[in-house]
Amino acid sequence: MGKHYLAERLKNRHTSVGKLILVMPLITVCLSAWLSREYFTINSYNWWYMFLFSGMLAIICSVTGSLDKKMKDRPILVLPVDMGAVWDGKVLYGLRCMGISLLVFLGVTLFFGAGPVWVIQQNLRINPSVSEQILAVVILFVTSLWQVPFCLLLQQKLGMFPMLFLHMGSYCFSAIELSLHACFMLLPGGIAARMMCIVLKILPNGLVAEPGSLTYSPELMERKGLLIGITVSLLWFALFWFAGRRWFERKTEK
Repeated sequence: MGKHYLAERLKNRHTSVGKLILVMPLITVCLSAWLSREYFTINSYNWWYMFLFSGMLAIICSVTGSLDKKMKDRPILVLPVDMGAVWDGKVLYGLRCMGISLLVFLGVTLFFGAGPVWVIQQNLRINPSVSEQILAVVILFVTSLWQVPFCLLLQQKLGMFPMLFLHMGSYCFSAIELSLHACFMLLPGGIAARMMCIVLKILPNGLVAEPGSLTYSPELMERKGLLIGITVSLLWFALFWFAGRRWFERKTEK
């Protein structure tokens, strides 16, 4: 598995992936600092996990999955290797990219928040601490693991643009609507937004999670939701990884 992961890194060395995982978090944080300085931190996170992060992951998976597909998988079919391990390498590479982008986002957000923006935010009722932001990024990583094998599988079956529309459409619906209900875990896209209500006290609509805010309810803040969300996210991740692996093995055997 490790060799196939390294192979994916080499294949993607000259693609747009390396730039995306750096540029996308930078753009998100800079836009928030410029457009909404008084709500810099909460808007940075809200814009990131509600839209831009999932879009970036979808593009990364599309690029990663298309390299071999463009050549009808001939570069890997001629090798005496386990096709399941090839799939594992693609998934691990996608997870690496996801982790790096989250670390960049966290670092830039903390840097901006400790600078001039910090002075403005002192009078806010809600300004997540450093420890809360670190916890939020860890939870975002865990609850977003499923997106990598899911997007890779859709890209292999449908192509880039259908995958982008299907993934982003289902994700946005789940994050905006499903995350507000008790059945938020029925679709994995609603889990991360629900977790941020608990950790950062930010509603999916970007408002502070407190009585009087639109869409607020006390159930959104229950701490037991963390355990439920993390556990179900890992189950979704295992399901999509296994399904994608089996499908890829059968595809390459034909």
